[in-house]
Amino acid sequence: MLLALDASRVRADLAQPGATERLPALMGALRSGGVRSVSANGVLGDPTGASAEEGCALLDSLVTELIECVDEL
Repeated sequence: MLLALDASRVRADLAQPGATERLPALMGALRSGGVRSVSANGVLGDPTGASAEEGCALLDSLVTELIECVDEL
């Protein structure tokens, strides 16, 4: 998402994959030991393929969900 907001703040050359298991498989360890318990570098997922376009799509989705929640209130 930061690539979509301000790509100049992203050091894509330093991106490294972390824990790539699906979140449900990691939740127990995450709850008991935090991110470090499942990822030595602190990364969840693989950011190496990230793009500004994907970030825009994620932001659009979050904004849509937020608007729907606010409308429900």
